[in-house]
Amino acid sequence: MNRRRFAGILFVVLTLAISSLALAQAKKQVDINSASEDEIVAVGIEKAVAKKIIEARPYRNKTELVSRQLLTKVQYDKLKDALIARQSSVKAPAKPAGK
Repeated sequence: MNRRRFAGILFVVLTLAISSLALAQAKKQVDINSASEDEIVAVGIEKAVAKKIIEARPYRNKTELVSRQLLTKVQYDKLKDALIARQSSVKAPAKPAGK
């Protein structure tokens, strides 16, 4: 009887641990302005498209993936919660006034 209880408790604990790990990974967002190709592929984007996304950087917002025709609207709708487009904090140097 004790073995069954122990096995049941162990099963519940493992199930909760696995589901919380999956939830944590699902909530992780990928920055399309800085993520590696592998990170972009991990959210469900094809490798060839991931390369195109990297080549077309930077993005002001993630909806540019659709406007630049890198993703279809349907693909974007499935992936939009996993994507973000952070802006670089480094500003381009100001150009000197004309001489």
